[in-house]
This record gives sequence, C-alpha cells and structure tokens, in this order.
Amino acid sequence: MLKTEDTIANWYLYYMGPTIDLLIVFADSTESQISSQIQNYRENKQNIVIEHDGIPEADYMVTEFAGLTSDAWDLKSVFSEYYPNLHRRSAFLTIVGIFEHEFDKLCTKCFEEFDLDKSLEDTSGKGLERAIKYMSKEVKVKMHKSTQTWQTVLKIVKLRNAIIHQDGKTIDHQGNEIAAIIEHCKALESLSIDENDQLVLHEGYLRFVLDTYRTYIELVNRSLIAKKT
Repeated sequence: MLKTEDTIANWYLYYMGPTIDLLIVFADSTESQISSQIQNYRENKQNIVIEHDGIPEADYMVTEFAGLTSDAWDLKSVFSEYYPNLHRRSAFLTIVGIFEHEFDKLCTKCFEEFDLDKSLEDTSGKGLERAIKYMSKEVKVKMHKSTQTWQTVLKIVKLRNAIIHQDGKTIDHQGNEIAAIIEHCKALESLSIDENDQLVLHEGYLRFVLDTYRTYIELVNRSLIAKKT
C-alpha cells in the first residue's frame, strides 16, 4: 500500500482509491490467467490410445490433458468452464473480503478520531452490514442506503454468502430461490445460473464488483469529508 498517514481525511484519496486500483490489476491478472489456461488446453491436449493387452480390438482413443482423460472427464467443460469459474469465485471472495475488512478498519479509525463512546464490537450484526450500521448510528454519517448502488452491494454480499455457505447455489436449504441473487443474475451478462442451480461467474463480473464498490466508497467518502469539515 502507499506509505501515507492513515486518517479519515485521506481514506479514499490516498488509501481506498489506490487499493481499488491494485484490485483491478488483480482482477485483470485473474482473467489473463484464465485465458492462458484455456489456450494452453486448446493447444496442448493430446489424443492417446488406451491399450488392452492381448485385446487390440478393445483399444480406444481418448483426449488427455494435465493428467485427465476424456473417458472420465468432459475436458472442454473442465478447462473452459469449471476451472475459470473456480478462479473467478476465489478472486471474488478475496475482493469482497478485503472490502469488508477495510470497512471494519474504517469504523475503528472513526472510533479513534471522533473519540466515540462505542466501538464496532459494541454493535450487533456481522460483516459489512454491521460496519454500515455502526457508521450510521455511532459515527452519524449518511451511508446512502437508499441508493441503487447500496442495493447492488447487498446483492453482491448475498452472492458471496451463497458461494461460501451453499456451494454457489441460488436456492436456499429449503429449496427456495434466493430472489436477490436471481434478480442480480438476470441483470448482468457476466453472471449466469447452470443446470444445477449454481452460479457461474463470467469475464467482466470482477470488474463490475470493483466498480460498484468504488462508487459506494466515493459516496461514503463524501459523507466522511462533510463530517470532518
């Protein structure tokens, strides 16, 4: 991170803004790795013959790549769909986790700089919504919860929870569709749902998440600056 004094006044300009820029590089690097892996599969898969000693008529040809063979795996699906989705899921969880952590740190910074009576730990709830609740109730800054941007952030968080707790399924443990996630998927070409009701993240979704968080953080930063002046 940039070496600068960590204060509320420079939270966005000298800290969160550059942090988002770094995460954009991370997201783009993830997409580059995915593209390279797909290209590697296309260029280096091989056809090999599986031989049966003494029974030449039972020999058969399969495609092999990275130790996997087409008689046991749908290689095109594995390397063009499954692995890319796995990489994007991992990157997505990292990005959302970082922002949740940064909002917790912001709450701590506000507690210190504004000399407040209650800390984040005194606030009920968990995750990002707890931090936003603390900022609104204790720090008393506008958190823009009526905006479409905040509603989108909530859908991103629900999607993250579905990946962590439900293996990315868009239905809950009672078999009911999770409306917010379904709506989120319908609104974006970079999200889809497969035949097993599982989320599929496509190229562009990581950037969408970062753009959404940047927009929301800019709103929060304006509220913080207004309180400081």
